[in-house]
Amino acid sequence: MFSVVYEGRGQIQEAFAAYANALSLDRSYVPCKVLIGSLLWKMGSKSFPVARSFLSDALRLEPTSRLAWYYLAMVHRDDGRIADAADCFQAASMLEDSDPIESFSSIL
Repeated sequence: MFSVVYEGRGQIQEAFAAYANALSLDRSYVPCKVLIGSLLWKMGSKSFPVARSFLSDALRLEPTSRLAWYYLAMVHRDDGRIADAADCFQAASMLEDSDPIESFSSIL
């Protein structure tokens, strides 16, 4: 996925555009919603409400998405919502404990 390469190179706008294009093909694709949410979180506090929306939507579709819980926790933490962050971190941790040692799926 080119979007990951863009993000790795620090080409945030290009990564965001690639993620948005991928999401336009399948609006219910949870990994893409999580990646967009994480990218928006990295963009700073002005993007937190939109990041929260993408991550919450991902969790509505797939409540066991460990990465969605983790990034939602990061958004809450950085937004000063410590209690909400703690709850999300706990959910991510519990899901991580139940993950198999070798993952059979990939976020890409």
